[in-house]
Amino acid sequence: MEDTLTRLRAEVRKRVKGYGCHAWDHVERVHDLCLRIGEREGADLQVLAAAALLHDIARSGIGDHARRSAEEARKVLRRLEMREDQMAEIVRAILSHSYSGGRVPSSLEGRVLSDADKLDAMGAVGVYRASAFAAERQVGLPEMLRHFDEKLLRLKGRMFTPTAVELAEKRHEFMMTFLAEIRKEIEMVS
Repeated sequence: MEDTLTRLRAEVRKRVKGYGCHAWDHVERVHDLCLRIGEREGADLQVLAAAALLHDIARSGIGDHARRSAEEARKVLRRLEMREDQMAEIVRAILSHSYSGGRVPSSLEGRVLSDADKLDAMGAVGVYRASAFAAERQVGLPEMLRHFDEKLLRLKGRMFTPTAVELAEKRHEFMMTFLAEIRKEIEMVS
């Protein structure tokens, strides 16, 4: 499987380019978080590594990116001659990872992937990604702050694994400090 993961990383790296909130650096961070959390939680690290690399492979477009990414992942894994049982677990984890998709992951690997993806939207990296998200959508600061209120500040309470709950606490605190400061600065100018 190690050779398959190396080939998979290379293929995904070619397809997920650029900068922004869902670029290759996001995939790498989610991958690394998955392995860190997965090791502590006892997950299948090979399934998790592949799912993390592929979780946003079909991110562009309209609609359910988790479903599109799961379908595309199946195609990629077939080309790489992945075992059917492993492929099924990888696809299942990808399908249920998305916060906005509203699905509850049924496997440990799905819960870990979902947690890692949410953790990458929190803390200092989350602040960067929220700014990139606002820039990509060409919206201003009020809309970015609304994104924090409507989604990012809710992530801490939506973690599945004990390890992610622990990691989310510090990241949530950082976002709260950032928001208090930016709102204070905005009020000073108004």
